[in-house]
Amino acid sequence: MERTDPLLECTDEQHDPATSVAAAHAVPATGRAVGPRAERSRSRPESSHPPDPSAQIPGAGQSRSTAGPEQPQRLAPTRGDASDVPVRPGRPSRREQIIDGAAEVLAEYGYHGSSLRHIATHVGITHPGMLHHFASKHDLLGAVIDRMEAHAQKALNRLDELSTDRDSLLQALSEVWDPCSASIQLLATLDADIVSRDHPGRYRVARLHRVHEHVLQECFAQLDRAGLLRPGVDPAFMARSTLALVLSHAMREKTVRMMQGTTHDDAPLSDVTTLVGMFLKDVPADVSTAD
Repeated sequence: MERTDPLLECTDEQHDPATSVAAAHAVPATGRAVGPRAERSRSRPESSHPPDPSAQIPGAGQSRSTAGPEQPQRLAPTRGDASDVPVRPGRPSRREQIIDGAAEVLAEYGYHGSSLRHIATHVGITHPGMLHHFASKHDLLGAVIDRMEAHAQKALNRLDELSTDRDSLLQALSEVWDPCSASIQLLATLDADIVSRDHPGRYRVARLHRVHEHVLQECFAQLDRAGLLRPGVDPAFMARSTLALVLSHAMREKTVRMMQGTTHDDAPLSDVTTLVGMFLKDVPADVSTAD
């Protein structure tokens, strides 16, 4: 049965991007999902109570508009010279290739450090070819976030299998929350970006952060009900701590790692599983009690 999350029922068009991230807890009072093509002139009141995260991500995979300035930069192309020719059968569509490339550039440079020309060069198409698919950078950001929401929806749908036992949870950590994975590095970069109050994707990225916390919290809660957590462990605290470490290590891989070269013995995913293992009954914490 597909799980859903009401935190993802609103779009940025309903909220001032400069409002507090705490607004991510509000949903329309009507309880109806807001589609990507909702009338912008329609205003809906917001609930004053944060919902329990459990509703479907609406329109995942559909582009939604956001807004923001462009700052052109260059990145060496990785997919050959500019060519806006039709894609061969069996290969991703040109639009999907553009979204792939945009995700890579945004993960590396963030929203304000990239531009449509920047992304077009990276993808290997002309700027006019880019404009044929996406009229603005904020439209392209919306498409990238749509894909991130689809990724989060898959995790929501897998809750039961992710939390059946210790091994399933540790496997899920490696598949969904690996700090070195492209999807988590993109989330980490955008999550850091949205400390800027004028970031056009601020509300939607904040929602994604909350949804990932919710999925982890539900995993730990199910393990707790199965008697697999240590006494007194709070699943919500575990979720926040785990995601914080995942995103922190994702950023560390982009900064501290390049200073270390090959002379390091740390492993980001291993650190995450070690932290989680400290809360589980069948994985004793590696903490010495000796004086």
